[in-house]
Amino acid sequence: MEKNRVEVVIDGQIITLVSDEPEAYMQKVALYIDKKLGEIKTSKLNAPISEHLRTLLISVNIADDYFRALEKQMNLEETQDIYVSELGHMQQENALLAEKLHELQAQLSYVREQYVKEVGDLQTQLSQARVELDDYINTFDGQKEGLKAERQNVVNFSSGTGR
Repeated sequence: MEKNRVEVVIDGQIITLVSDEPEAYMQKVALYIDKKLGEIKTSKLNAPISEHLRTLLISVNIADDYFRALEKQMNLEETQDIYVSELGHMQQENALLAEKLHELQAQLSYVREQYVKEVGDLQTQLSQARVELDDYINTFDGQKEGLKAERQNVVNFSSGTGR
């Protein structure tokens, strides 16, 4: 792979960087270092500092940024692990709930079938009871008519008109 050569400005000096990384990335790194140098230059130090001390301070600042970013990444990974674990538990719970739902739907289907069957049986019994009641009413009406006719015969007989 061909290396990228990029000229960058750090602390007012033009430096050529050579890397496999894209030019935009190398410019970003150079800008970061330049910013850190600027922070050291503008800090309110009581005494002038040597180039060596300035380099050490920049290195400490960059190491601090690195370790803070590393800690943040580890925290994010821990949070991600917690979320992944919770997701696994939720997926298990979802599977159990889906199974329970399936069981309840099967029970509901069975209860509906039993209800329909029982309603059908009750309708059949009701129809039979209506037929029996109609028969009883017809029999009763027939007996009533017969008694009425007998009573009429008795009334006619006692009045002497007889039939």
